[in-house]
Amino acid sequence: MLSWSITVFAGIAHGEDSLNWRDCVLFTMAHNHDLQSSLELIKQNKAAVGIARSAYLPQISANLELSTTKQITPAHEKYTGVTSSRQLLTAAAQSTTTIANSYSYGVSGKQLLFDSMKTPYDIKSAECLVGDARYQHAVTSAQVRLNLRVAFVRLLKEQESIAIQKNIVKRWNKNLDLVAMRYKAGREHRGSLLNAEANLAQAKYALLQAERGITVAQRNLLTVMGIPSYRPIHADGALAFREVNRNKPDIQDIVESHPMVMRIIKQRESSRYNEKSRIASFMPVISATGSAGKSDTRWPPNRSDLFAGVEFTVPLFQGGGEYYNLEKAQSQSRKLSADEKSTRDQVVLSLEEKWNDWQNAIDMVDVQRRFLQAAEERAKIAEAEYAIGLSIFDNWIIIEDQLAQVKQNYLDALANQLITEAYWIQAKGETLAYDE
Repeated sequence: MLSWSITVFAGIAHGEDSLNWRDCVLFTMAHNHDLQSSLELIKQNKAAVGIARSAYLPQISANLELSTTKQITPAHEKYTGVTSSRQLLTAAAQSTTTIANSYSYGVSGKQLLFDSMKTPYDIKSAECLVGDARYQHAVTSAQVRLNLRVAFVRLLKEQESIAIQKNIVKRWNKNLDLVAMRYKAGREHRGSLLNAEANLAQAKYALLQAERGITVAQRNLLTVMGIPSYRPIHADGALAFREVNRNKPDIQDIVESHPMVMRIIKQRESSRYNEKSRIASFMPVISATGSAGKSDTRWPPNRSDLFAGVEFTVPLFQGGGEYYNLEKAQSQSRKLSADEKSTRDQVVLSLEEKWNDWQNAIDMVDVQRRFLQAAEERAKIAEAEYAIGLSIFDNWIIIEDQLAQVKQNYLDALANQLITEAYWIQAKGETLAYDE
C-alpha cells in the first residue's frame, strides 16, 4: 500500500495526471488527514486500556537519600534581663555545634490485591472506548468516501461539460455562418444575425466558465485525497448510465450493524462499566506493601532495613466527590440510552431518504435521455427547414437553445445518479474499503 501510494504521488508530481476511481481510493486511504486523525484516536484509546491495566501490576520505586543535620546547642549559663553585646558574644562562643550525616537507599513496592472489581471495570470501560474509536474511524471513512466520490464525479462532470461546451461553440459557429449567409442573400434581417452572434458569445463564455471550474474541481479532489498543493489531474472515466440492482434492502438489517449505531452502543457499554467502577470506589482496597534498603550515618550504609505488610484502606468521607461521580456516571448511562434510540431513528430516516433520492435520480436519467433524443431529432429537422426557408429564425433558434440546455440537463442527471448513489452508500455506513 505505501509503495503504491508513493508511486501514484510521484506520477502526479511528474504530470502523469490520469487517475481512475480506485487510484483515488487507495491514495486517500493512506493520506487523508481525517482518517489519520481518527486512527490516532484509536491508538490513544488503546493506550488508555494499558493505563487501566497498569493498576494490576506492582508499583515499584527506588530511593536514595543523603542528608546532613546541623544542631547548635547554647551554653548552660542563662542570661536574663538586658545583656550587653559582649555578654552575647561570650554566650555564642560557649555554644556547641553537632553535625550528623545520614545515608540511605532502597527499593519499595506496592501490589494491588483486591479493589472490589474497580480495576476490571475500568479496563472493560476503556476497551469499549477502543471499539467506539474504531466505529468512529468507520464513520469518518464513510464520510471521506462520500466526499471523495462527489469530488471525483464533479471532476468527471466538469471534464465532460467542457466537451459539451466545445461542441455547442462549434454548433453556434456553424449556425452563425448559416444566418450570415442568409442575411447577405437578403433572406434574414439584422436582428437575427446579432442574435446568432450573441448566442455564439454566450457559448464561448460558458466554455470559459467550464474551463475555470475544472480547476476548482481538481483542487477539491486533491484536498480530499490529502495532497496539499495544486497540480493538474484528470479523472479517468466517463459519466454514463449503468444498470444497478434496484431491489430495496432490509433497512433494519443495515441499522443493526451500522457504525453510528454500534458506536453509541460502545459508548453506552463503557458508561455502564464506568458506573460500576464508581460504585466499587466506595468499597475497601487491599494492597501488599514492602521495602528493602540500607541506612547508616556513614557511606556506604551497613544497617539493613526490611519491611513487609498488608494495607487495608476503606474510604470513609472524601467531601462527597465519589457520590457525585457516581451520580454523573448514572446520568451519562441514561443519556446514552436515549441517544442510542435517537441515533437509530436518524439512521433509519437517512437510509429511507437516500434510497429514495437515488431511485429518483436513476429514473430522471431515463427521462433526460428521452428529452435529449427528442431535442437532437428536432434540431436536425429545424436546421434543415431553416436552411431551405421552411422555418423562421425565431422558431429555429428556440429549438437550438433547447438542445444546448437539454445536453447539460442530461449531463447533470448522469452526475446526480452517481452522487445520490454515493450518499446512499454513505448512509449505509460503507467505508473506503467498499471500493478496494
